[in-house]
Amino acid sequence: MSKFFTIEKPPGVPHIALKLLRMVGVSQLKSERYRYVVVFGVFLLTIAVPKVVLGYTSFEASIVGLAELFFQTNRFVGVLLLVLYSDTLFALVRKSENFTKKVLCETSPVSRYLKTADAQFTKLTRLYLTALLVPANFYSYSPIVSTLWRYYHAHENDTAPEFVLPMEENFYGLQVREKLSHYLIFGTVMVPTSFLCALVGTAKLVSILSLLKYCTMYFQLITVKLKTIVHGQDNRHKLRCALEMHQSVLECADLLKTITAPIMLLQLVLCILVWSSMLLYFTISGFNTQFISVFILFLFDTTETFGYCYLGNQLSDESARIASVVYECGWEGFSSAVQKDLQLTLLRAQRPVGITAGKFCFMNMEQFGEVVKTTYSFFIVLREQF
Repeated sequence: MSKFFTIEKPPGVPHIALKLLRMVGVSQLKSERYRYVVVFGVFLLTIAVPKVVLGYTSFEASIVGLAELFFQTNRFVGVLLLVLYSDTLFALVRKSENFTKKVLCETSPVSRYLKTADAQFTKLTRLYLTALLVPANFYSYSPIVSTLWRYYHAHENDTAPEFVLPMEENFYGLQVREKLSHYLIFGTVMVPTSFLCALVGTAKLVSILSLLKYCTMYFQLITVKLKTIVHGQDNRHKLRCALEMHQSVLECADLLKTITAPIMLLQLVLCILVWSSMLLYFTISGFNTQFISVFILFLFDTTETFGYCYLGNQLSDESARIASVVYECGWEGFSSAVQKDLQLTLLRAQRPVGITAGKFCFMNMEQFGEVVKTTYSFFIVLREQF
């Protein structure tokens, strides 16, 4: 674990997130991208096919099973899209490295800000990944441990043993709800699959949030640089440098938008389906153990969607903030040549920047509220049908 967290490269790029992506097959080397073929094959064989083809024991079970399918599809297809956009992703990484290399060459408040912000975010990422080991182990092992405990104590209570499934599905003819031997075979397959799901989901979440945070950080660096320029001497040369940096960051933001657009569209659609499934299940069956499973999916999906919307909102705000800094810098006291440079920066800063769901809408806090409204409307339609 400590070796995984060791970073020997310059700050300013999400190195831990890139390591995670490489583990699942999102790599600059095309030969390593075939790893994800195996990962996606496991998803199809152990999750997608059983849930879609092999049926369910009841209508309530089908709601839980489909909610799990929506949730895992969001993870695995999301990373599949990152694999397909690998060239664009690593073009963004290279451009980010070039940008931060220029910043680190300076001995200024800008370089100090980058080092401090990078250290804080890296520490936060390490804490999150370490803490994630607890729910990953609990979610993977608790169904089997619980089932074995109940099975071997069923004779004491004179009750039939209850088999708690890691995921709600039938599994290729095995009687996983009736025979312990079949259940253990199923559990032997699903425990590593659960860890794989956790790895893929974490790689997707951490990588996208990290890219968003670092791109936001780059705009903050431009703001810091502009504020140092207006209070110093030899403004023309420094402003030219800031203009080039701003253009480079805008190009990074465009690449990030291209990478995340299809992933965010998938996120919104499947998030609405998971939320609607939870509400529908509660309406039909009320509060029970299976509802807790659906509610956990709801919490994870809600937190993930909120994170994308919150950081997407922050990215847009920091980009727009540059226009305010330029406007309030006392531009009327500069020479006409500097004023023209500031006017160019102002025009660029007024262009909307952020991540979008497809080409339909920006991912921000306003859109998060719209998703909640859409979910409720979709739930009303489902409730009338069932």
